[in-house]
Amino acid sequence: MTDAGAPTFAALIMAGGKSTRLGRDKASETLLGRPLLQHVIDRVTAVVDEILVVKARGQALPEVSSELPLRVAEDLYPDCGPLGGIYTGLSSTDAGRCLAVACDMPLLSEPLLRELLRRSAECDVVMPVLAYPEPLHAVYSHACVDPIRERLEARQLKITNFLGAVHVCYVREDDCRRFDPDLRSFSNTNTEAGLNRARELLATEGDSPLP
Repeated sequence: MTDAGAPTFAALIMAGGKSTRLGRDKASETLLGRPLLQHVIDRVTAVVDEILVVKARGQALPEVSSELPLRVAEDLYPDCGPLGGIYTGLSSTDAGRCLAVACDMPLLSEPLLRELLRRSAECDVVMPVLAYPEPLHAVYSHACVDPIRERLEARQLKITNFLGAVHVCYVREDDCRRFDPDLRSFSNTNTEAGLNRARELLATEGDSPLP
């Protein structure tokens, strides 16, 4: 925590996606007896000071719990995808750095998250790059707020459109593998196959198997 009492790091969990590939709300989807959203909350708890869930207007969220302060914010720019969600999250917290992740990433790696946050001291954005940039496994500062708002007003909704206006530190795949050798962090569950794969991987980590 900072001297003023504001949180140093916040997690922004994007829960408002349309779930078109899975066909049902991802945040509420159950995996090993818990909502996906709960899995993500549990994964980020050790590395941040507060958690903010960003949802679509009118969206119902599953019941979840958190050891940290947890708040919910509705999209300030509806139907603007992840870029609007990141803007909403950044605008809703005083945290110096915000870790943005999707609600369908139940295998996030604590060591990798810590490394991204560590690197954020020198950058406005810290973003892994595998085959492509990973904007929903990245850290953002408040320097991003104005550039993002400008893109939202212009309906330029691709997340990477604003990156030229800020200082970005990219994290290469080989660096990510130092902290997450199998890159499990980037496994999502937006298909039935993805859900099944996540179930198998979580079971190997010691979670109780499904009945």
